[in-house]
Amino acid sequence: MIFIKVFQKLNQFSGKVPLEHWVSRIAVNTCLNQIAAEKVRPELRHADLSEEEQAVVENLATSAEELAPDRQFASRQLVEHLLELLKPVERLVIDMIYLQGRSVEEIRKITGWSAALIKVRAFRARQQMKAQLTNICEKENS
Repeated sequence: MIFIKVFQKLNQFSGKVPLEHWVSRIAVNTCLNQIAAEKVRPELRHADLSEEEQAVVENLATSAEELAPDRQFASRQLVEHLLELLKPVERLVIDMIYLQGRSVEEIRKITGWSAALIKVRAFRARQQMKAQLTNICEKENS
């Protein structure tokens, strides 16, 4: 990835600094950008999940055709319940991104919101849905 960036930006090299310094600066910036991106959307490993969370992920990972009809219905009801708990604008964002499969750019054009606002609303909605799902799982276990 770094070599690709170096070649893409080769026309920007002025020669005022040694080539090694210029390339190392590109490498450092690329790494810093990657670290910042991982902080915004941290990686969650399957092993880090509780047994209940693993079961939910495995159920969500299977396609609708692979689920038994009763599980399809229960999954659909759970998603609809979680969506009902969201604010209307958050529900709209989740619907457009995940159910309609629209891109952030398409949503921006439709709603007039900035891309950053769309991402923030989607992030907050996902966090709220996750918290509600955790509450539901805890109630079932107690």
